[in-house]
Amino acid sequence: MGKPKVIRFNEAEHQERRPGVFLTSLVDGKIGATEIASGIAEFSVGSSAPTHYHNSEESVIVMEVQGRVVIEGVEHIVNPHDAVFINPGDHHSIANHGDNPFKISWTYASINWTTTPAG
Repeated sequence: MGKPKVIRFNEAEHQERRPGVFLTSLVDGKIGATEIASGIAEFSVGSSAPTHYHNSEESVIVMEVQGRVVIEGVEHIVNPHDAVFINPGDHHSIANHGDNPFKISWTYASINWTTTPAG
């Protein structure tokens, strides 16, 4: 079991995983977590995460502005404070279709989560 700690957003590594999509991992195995991983993703105007799936459950909570989530071909418009639950293997995508950065909080039920492009 890891030690409790505070992870400062401004001290974490921020990665541009694809053009306009910035991921910040805050809780993961590197800080001592053994079962969950979580962080923040910010989508610049017009950016998206193409259809993909994971090997673990995922929870997404919308933090800022409206966005679009497509799960197994069904489109959902999501607003601040909405939550999305995604099963392992569910094909999904997330996009910013607005005029301001779209920000989400994500959590995986495993520190060993993977992302696989669909198709």
